[in-house]
Amino acid sequence: MDSTDFPSTRPARPADPAAASPPRAEDLLGPVFDQMPVGVVAVRPDGLTALVNQWLIDFFDPFDVDEDTGVMRMDWTRVAHPDGRSVRPGTLPLERCMRDGRVVASEEYVYHGVRGEKTISVDAFAVRGENGAALAYVSTVIDLTQTRAFLDQLGEIQQELDTHVSELSRVHGLIERLSSRSDLSSLLAETVDVVAELDGADAVLIFLADSDSGELKMVASHGLLEEHVERVHALDPQFLYTSQRAMLGLPTNIVDVSGEPGLPEQYREVALALGAVSLHSLPLRSADGGVLGSVVSLFRRVRMPSPHTLQLIETCGRIIAQLIVNARIRARDRDVASALQRSMMQARLPHVPGLELAACYRAGSTGMYAGGDWYQVSVLSDGRLSIVIGDVVGHGIEAVGTMGQMSSAVRAYTLPAEGNVPPGPLEIVDLLDHWCVATGLGESSTVCVAEIARATGRCVLAGAGHPPPLLLGPQGPVYVHEEALGAPLGLLGLTGEAHALSIDLPPGSILLFYTDGLIERRGEDIDTGLARLAAVAQRILEHSPEGELDAQCERIVAEAAPADITTDDAALLILRVRG
Repeated sequence: MDSTDFPSTRPARPADPAAASPPRAEDLLGPVFDQMPVGVVAVRPDGLTALVNQWLIDFFDPFDVDEDTGVMRMDWTRVAHPDGRSVRPGTLPLERCMRDGRVVASEEYVYHGVRGEKTISVDAFAVRGENGAALAYVSTVIDLTQTRAFLDQLGEIQQELDTHVSELSRVHGLIERLSSRSDLSSLLAETVDVVAELDGADAVLIFLADSDSGELKMVASHGLLEEHVERVHALDPQFLYTSQRAMLGLPTNIVDVSGEPGLPEQYREVALALGAVSLHSLPLRSADGGVLGSVVSLFRRVRMPSPHTLQLIETCGRIIAQLIVNARIRARDRDVASALQRSMMQARLPHVPGLELAACYRAGSTGMYAGGDWYQVSVLSDGRLSIVIGDVVGHGIEAVGTMGQMSSAVRAYTLPAEGNVPPGPLEIVDLLDHWCVATGLGESSTVCVAEIARATGRCVLAGAGHPPPLLLGPQGPVYVHEEALGAPLGLLGLTGEAHALSIDLPPGSILLFYTDGLIERRGEDIDTGLARLAAVAQRILEHSPEGELDAQCERIVAEAAPADITTDDAALLILRVRG
């Protein structure tokens, strides 16, 4: 492109002031334009340049100046499009505005000057008189170099923030996966998978220190063959180099296992046998600062996670450590609750002539395991058989404690006493309801009470929110009532009194009392669970010989509520009338 001529912005003043012509607009506006932080050039309709401000002169330096005429020339070939294309003659904004008479919005260009590459924004517009004719054409030039650099930097920062947010969201999802694991073994198994997903490791190992001896032991692994697991277990704990360092709170990053100086040979041999080329280890530090063990990531290629990834893993490590602490606490509480519940559960059922009894309890498979299911069988002073089965709301020590108190209350109510008539099922339910209201314990719990007169085979039933017993007789499996008998305990006073019903138990009939753990599954309606229990019980008990009721009771629980499907605890009590 040809150079463009610009006349001087400041024509020389005439020697004779009298000969001076009236001041022109450009002479008056020139000082104003010179102070503007952008470049301004104005061109008359005849193509002569009327004004070029000082910013533009300085920015596009050097200009070629004709010493005789004062005309300045600038080489526009130094201007290019952002993608590097040359600017074709007649396509600059000012040229197009003069040709077409239309405003040209800002366009970006790159100026290759002596002071380096600059990004500029150029626009053009016409200044028109009252009649609409163009008086001048003006183009402004803005230096976007710093702005563009700032925007690029902002873009990089935004991209980095987006990456961080994405990673934090990912970590949050992984932590949610871990938090859903309530027991220690499943938590550790999920943890090694999460760490492998987080840092791209080929294998992940978790070592925990024994709470008593302090000895390190691998408790979970990901990506290891069985023989590799055995090889790690066989390694003397004193040679667990990275985990020993982790117990001191020290991370370990090894890029080349084969050439790492100071690495114990026994450890190096095992690491190489596992195919490790690089590895890193981080301590599992709990909230109180204690180190529980370490998580070791193995890579079968030369690789080391970035400092940012290591920081993420370290953060996850602290969360994982606290989850492990919480899981251990839950395990201890579960063991205490289970032991307490076993001590409270009726160990032996009474021997009753003409009747056969069996009972089975299975703790839940997740969480606190021990729940509030309970049962009690006793022979009343008048010879009737009393059966009580209940389900206290909740799990753990609190539920077991409430269950124990409720069971003790029932024993007190039914304790044989000379001259006293034992309370019937409806009275026991009413007494338990008042007990719940008075103590504030066991509200919304359920109970079913039955009394059987051995001489007549008459059975009287009453309940509070508990699922109805299942009767197996000549007519096949039948639930003695379509729904629960009465509202749950603590609510009977609000919904009306409980009521009782009577049924006959002919010889050979079987009556099953159970808790909701046998019929409830997540995502399934209650009718499906009731039908399944009836089918399982009929199949197992239909042709069962006497003397095997205990084993059959356990079979029913195992089939109706498999431990890998049903997480709630379950109790089953079976009464069979001998034929």
